Amino acid sequence: MSFFKTSLLKDFIELPQQQEVTQKSYRRELVTELTVPMSFAVMEGGFVGVVADKLYQVEPWVLAIITAAPMFSNLSSFVWAKIIRGRDKVSTIVTIQYLILLFTGLVALTPSEEWGAWIIVAAVIVVRLLMAGQITARSMVWSLNYGRSVRARITGRLMLVHSFTMVMVVSLGGLSLDANPDSFRYIFCIAAILGVIGVRAFSKITVPGDLAQIELESGSAPDASDNDTTSMWQVLKQDPAFARYQRYQFLAGTSNMMLEAPLIYLVSNQLAASYSVSLGITVIIPFVVSMCALPLWANYLDKHHVTLFRARQSIFWVGSQLIMWLGALNGSFILLALGRLVLGIARGGGSLAWNLGHNDFSSQKLLATYMGAHVTLTGIRGATAPFIGIALYLGWSDVPLLADFDGIGAGVFLIAACLSGLSWRGYNRMRADLERQDEESKN
Repeated sequence: MSFFKTSLLKDFIELPQQQEVTQKSYRRELVTELTVPMSFAVMEGGFVGVVADKLYQVEPWVLAIITAAPMFSNLSSFVWAKIIRGRDKVSTIVTIQYLILLFTGLVALTPSEEWGAWIIVAAVIVVRLLMAGQITARSMVWSLNYGRSVRARITGRLMLVHSFTMVMVVSLGGLSLDANPDSFRYIFCIAAILGVIGVRAFSKITVPGDLAQIELESGSAPDASDNDTTSMWQVLKQDPAFARYQRYQFLAGTSNMMLEAPLIYLVSNQLAASYSVSLGITVIIPFVVSMCALPLWANYLDKHHVTLFRARQSIFWVGSQLIMWLGALNGSFILLALGRLVLGIARGGGSLAWNLGHNDFSSQKLLATYMGAHVTLTGIRGATAPFIGIALYLGWSDVPLLADFDGIGAGVFLIAACLSGLSWRGYNRMRADLERQDEESKN
C-alpha cells in the first residue's frame, strides 16, 4: 500500500514527456495551488456570504453583491489584458497575488459593528478584481508552458489541487465557525500568511516562450501586426464561431450566476442551517465533486474541440438546476445537496473549458485578447444575473417606476434550468455544424 501511494504521488507530480524546465514550473505551481487558494476559499462568495448573513445579518441584496463580485469583477479583464500585454507574465501574477493576500488579511481586522460588513464587501470586490487579472495572465502561462495535446490534463491536475485546498479550508472553517463564530478572523489571517509560501514558489516559475510572446504582443517581433489593439467587439465581429460560442456560454453562465444568492439566502436564512451545513451545500459539495470529475473531463477536452466538449457537459447544468428547483420547492436539504452534487460534475468540466476554451479559436498573438473578451462577457452577466436572481426570488416593493412584486421563490431555479436548456441546445447545434464541416473537408 505504501509503494502504491508513493508511486501514485510520483505519477501526479511528474509530467509525461515534458522538458525539465516545464517539470520544475509545474511542481512550483503545485506548491502555489496548495497555499494561495486558501485566500480564494475564504473570499469565495459562498463562504463570505454565509459569514455576512449569520454574523452581520446583512440584507439579501448585499448577498447578491457578494456573490456577484467574482463575476462582475471580470468586467476588468479586458483592462487587465491590455496591462498584461507586453509584460512579463510571472512577475505580473506575483504582484497580483501579493495584493490578494493583503486584502484577505484585511478582513481579519474588520470591526464587529454593522459597518464592518461593508469593509468585507469592499475587500471581496477588490480581491475579485485582482483575481480577474490573475486568471487572464495565468491562462497565458498555461498556454505557453503546456502543449495543446496535454494542456487540459496538466491544468486539470493543478485545478484538482486547487479544489482540494479550497475544500479543506472551507470544511475546517465551517467546523471552526460552528464552535466559535469569531474565529473567522483567525481563518482569514492564517490563509493570508500561508499564501506567501505559494507566491514565492510561483515567482520562480520559468515560461520558455514568454520573451517571444512579449515581443509578439509589443509589436517588435517580425510577424507582429497591428492586431494587438483588437477590441472585444472586433473579436466577436471578426470571429462568428467564437461569438456564437460566447452567446451560448452567456446563457449558461447567467443561469448559474442568478442562483447563488437565492441559494445562500434559502439555506442559511430561511432554512436556518448551521455554518457547516450551509457551507457544505453552497461550497463544499460542488468543489469536492468537481475535483473528482476533473480528470475525466480533462482527458475528454484534450481530445476534442471545446464546442464538442460543451455539448456533452452542459446537460449537467440543466439537471442540477431542475433538482435544486425541487429541493427549493420542498425545503429539502437532501435534494439541494443532490443538485449541488450534479452541479459539481458540470463545474469540473466547466472550469477547464472556461480557462482553456478560447485557445481553440484564437491565434497565439491574440490569446490575451480572446481571453479578455471571454472574461469581460462573464463580467457583464455577473453584474446583472445575481441581482436578477435575488429579485425574482424575493420580489420587491417601493421601487420607483415598478409595481410591487412578491417574487416567484423556487421558480427562479426553474427559469435557470430553461436558460441552461437553451444553451445546451445551442452547443449541440454547433457540434453538429462542426462535425459536418469536418466531413466535408475530408471529402
